[in-house]
Amino acid sequence: MLATIDFICSIVLVMLLYRWVNSHRLLVKPTLFHFANLIFLLGMMPWFDSIARYSIWLHSTQSVMVHHLAPLLWIIALRHPVDANTNERDNKPSWYITGMFLLFAVFTWGWMLPAIHPLLMQSALVYSLMKWLMALSGLALCFTMLSRTGSTHYWRWLNGLMVTSPLVLLGSMMLIFPDLYQSAHGTMHHQHMMMTNLPDWLYLAPYGDQFLGGVVFIVTAYFYWLKETSSNRFSGHARRIPE
Repeated sequence: MLATIDFICSIVLVMLLYRWVNSHRLLVKPTLFHFANLIFLLGMMPWFDSIARYSIWLHSTQSVMVHHLAPLLWIIALRHPVDANTNERDNKPSWYITGMFLLFAVFTWGWMLPAIHPLLMQSALVYSLMKWLMALSGLALCFTMLSRTGSTHYWRWLNGLMVTSPLVLLGSMMLIFPDLYQSAHGTMHHQHMMMTNLPDWLYLAPYGDQFLGGVVFIVTAYFYWLKETSSNRFSGHARRIPE
């Protein structure tokens, strides 16, 4: 019952988002927008929950799908205002937007911290709650990025520090320290759960499982960096166009 309600809420959220962007005439790339919806819904599927609880790399994949990739594609697919005449000081995000970015970074780390990771994995209800907190913070990031009116140094710094850097650091730690999640995924109890709940073709040894999870985070960070550099080039080009 919980899984069914969970997924129905995900579908309703996507439908409300689609209705909102249409009513505000923000949709400029419908195909990309619907692809983002698909990624989000796949990441929110109850079946994904049931297997990602027992695998680092599947857990990492689900995390970036609902928290990073879907919001990133939504941002690209929607129209946001660009005002080349906006003053750098006036274009700085307010304190509550900065706080939202900070919360986004906290959820990126909190989802995967080795100290609390085993606790989040034990309860399906807690796991679902954490997943929804990440999904909603990703949606909030999308709305925040739509409110930006230019590409200033402060915006780039905020995005790099709160979105890209946590992904790079977390992914690098998972690659450099192969026993980072040994206490969480090396016990006999957890190994039994993995073998019971994971299909054979998804099962990896603990080191390979963690290594692949690190790769997932670093690749996602690259996409965010690529999007930000592309936005900067576009903004710079817009400023050079004579009126």
